[in-house]
Amino acid sequence: MKTRPFGQLSKREWKALGGYSALRRARISPKKMKLIADLIKGMNAQEADYVLRFTPKKGARIMRKVLRAAVASYRDKFAPGTDLESLYPKLRIAIVKVDRGPMWKIPKPAVKPARFGGNGIFRRRTSHITVVVLPEKKEVK
Repeated sequence: MKTRPFGQLSKREWKALGGYSALRRARISPKKMKLIADLIKGMNAQEADYVLRFTPKKGARIMRKVLRAAVASYRDKFAPGTDLESLYPKLRIAIVKVDRGPMWKIPKPAVKPARFGGNGIFRRRTSHITVVVLPEKKEVK
């Protein structure tokens, strides 16, 4: 079997690892969403939730929902019946992936026509967001 880096696992392999959640076609540009993803990458789930709660950006609100869904997914698979809030300190964010989604192209009103240097199309960008959470590794002394 050919080995791949950790970030290039298939969706099936990601889902088997731990808590997996994906949001497709989120109405925010990937450039803005990647700023939020870089902010929480590798953090403890509880710290990330705290940071996202107090970050005044639309992307933080969206990412927090995806993170909460990933933790709930982990609970359903590996710890059914456990309180969701008690799982947060035990999990860390393993993968945060933001990809480009489809673009809406909307014709711009003719304030300045495209043939005279105006931009003729609005590009409404969307994002695909994926979050995978895994249990925190215990340090052995």
